[in-house]
Amino acid sequence: MPAEIAGFAESAGLAGRADAGMLAHAAQRAERLGIGADEVLLAAGSASPDRLAIDAARRLGVGFDPLDETPPGLAERPRHELLALLRTGVLRHRDGGLTFAVRGLGLRRLADMLGRDPALRRRVRITTPERLAALVWQTGADGLAEHAAFFLRRARPHLSAATLGLARYLLAAFAVLLAAVPFAAMVVPELLVFAGMVLVACVLLVWNAFRISACVQPQEPDPAPERDDARLPAYTIIVPLYREARVVPKLIAALKRLDYPREKLQILLAIEADDHETRAVAARHATAPLFEMVPAPELGPRTKPKALNAALALARGELVAVYDAEDEPDPRQLRLAHAAFRSRSGRIGCVQARLVIDNVEDSWITRQFAAEYAGNFDLLLPLLDGLGLPIPLGGTSNHFRRDVLEAIGAWDPYNVTEDADLGIRLSRAGWRTAVIASGTREEAPNRFHAWLRQRTRWYKGWLQTVLVHGRHPVALRRALGTGATAGLAVLLGGSLVTPLVHPFFVLALLIDLFAGGGAARTPAAVLTQALCMTTLIAGYASAALFAAAGMRRRRLGGTLAVLPLIPLYWLMLSLAVWRAVLQLVVDPYRWEKTEHGLARSSRAAKAKNSAAVRPRTRPAAASD
Repeated sequence: MPAEIAGFAESAGLAGRADAGMLAHAAQRAERLGIGADEVLLAAGSASPDRLAIDAARRLGVGFDPLDETPPGLAERPRHELLALLRTGVLRHRDGGLTFAVRGLGLRRLADMLGRDPALRRRVRITTPERLAALVWQTGADGLAEHAAFFLRRARPHLSAATLGLARYLLAAFAVLLAAVPFAAMVVPELLVFAGMVLVACVLLVWNAFRISACVQPQEPDPAPERDDARLPAYTIIVPLYREARVVPKLIAALKRLDYPREKLQILLAIEADDHETRAVAARHATAPLFEMVPAPELGPRTKPKALNAALALARGELVAVYDAEDEPDPRQLRLAHAAFRSRSGRIGCVQARLVIDNVEDSWITRQFAAEYAGNFDLLLPLLDGLGLPIPLGGTSNHFRRDVLEAIGAWDPYNVTEDADLGIRLSRAGWRTAVIASGTREEAPNRFHAWLRQRTRWYKGWLQTVLVHGRHPVALRRALGTGATAGLAVLLGGSLVTPLVHPFFVLALLIDLFAGGGAARTPAAVLTQALCMTTLIAGYASAALFAAAGMRRRRLGGTLAVLPLIPLYWLMLSLAVWRAVLQLVVDPYRWEKTEHGLARSSRAAKAKNSAAVRPRTRPAAASD
């Protein structure tokens, strides 16, 4: 065996029992990536975790610990100690023994330690990180499940949607009062109606001006990705899955296309315990060593953020990314996100990639959805990033520093739009979110009922987020600053107030124009009507400009087919937000599942249809 391989404690135990060329290649690649040769062998499927650990233990003269039995006292340890055990990889036994779940460079450091103190060999054993994680998960399942479901609620109740209580009813009453403003002249003095109309119009007009300013925001290029793979950190990807068997094969293929060293990549598929179909399909397709399946605990609300919390406990990466089941991220996205963390000024705790609708041609609803996403992710979020304002995250393609994510309490299992809430909590903790141009293709609901369920959930979560962060306004202003708090109020207020009041503005104008045109009118009534009309026209105009500019930047065709249907789409948004208000009162934590894999015009669907209709040619005969 070449001398340069012999020094690698993590692979030297394989000498004579593995192909020398394979070991040489592993050593060379390990040196280029700045990792251990055993990690290269494991990622390539050339050796199993157990085999590598047993051979390393034999090489170092220590025992291998299979962790088949629960060590005394482990089950009684509090959950924070179990979580720390997963991070350190060192299990301390009551008899003074030590079990190290290490590989790669950690194994080299252990070899150096044993070389300096040979007497430690009597106390030290080696196991695999996988065996230690399985032991901790099985032993402390109840405690870890409670941590995933209830940590934020118990540790920081003022930041959890689980503690809203009466505030839900007060917000619903306030929404009804907003809707009644255009009709209030029947029971209150007209000057009071005009004053209320001015307040509502100010929020909406400032929101419209905000979106218009986003249309002229220059495009910032993404920073150059790191070329030295040795400087790339370990990365964990978490994908929550529930009833997603239909799209799992496409998901696995998309994740395999990511341009990132496999040895530094960990992909956790968080699957609900009773979702046997998705688990079976994932087991057939996610066979590479970098994939791991994590059971989402049944305790607490059945929501995506709870599944994410459960998987986060097992994350080994310095950076953590979240994708949805139907996602197809840009293959370079992990590298570009890392570059943003490294090169952007300020405390960057999160990087948000842009979401792109892939099935634009499915229906008029998906075209509206695509225009809406183009405006939000290509115009609005970059503006917020440039101004240093809080960014309510998109539900996928978020990239986090793992230590920051854990420090702020991770996701709130009781918020059904956990991404928006998390973005604001990051800002409150002093961390910024950077937006990169790298895109992730997503599937939009192509039918009204599916769209309505999804949008209702989003609005309900945004309402929860407003209540959580708005119930202590002084603390919010102290954490964010006056300017950022005002910007957040415009952002959330405008996006929620607009659909709440829109149909009532339209109805009041129609009644006033067709039923009250001949009556004598006071100056206050004339001003109220003019302000209502101005707000409505400005809203439609800004929405059209916002959609057109976003589609142009995203290079989407069909602008003329999208713009005339914006008023109808707004009525759909209004229906969704009022349905969300009702659910906030009667069923606040209900998660309405969006079905995926139904797209007809996505790239994957077109490729599948093309393959299905492609004529088969008869092989040429030998004599031809």
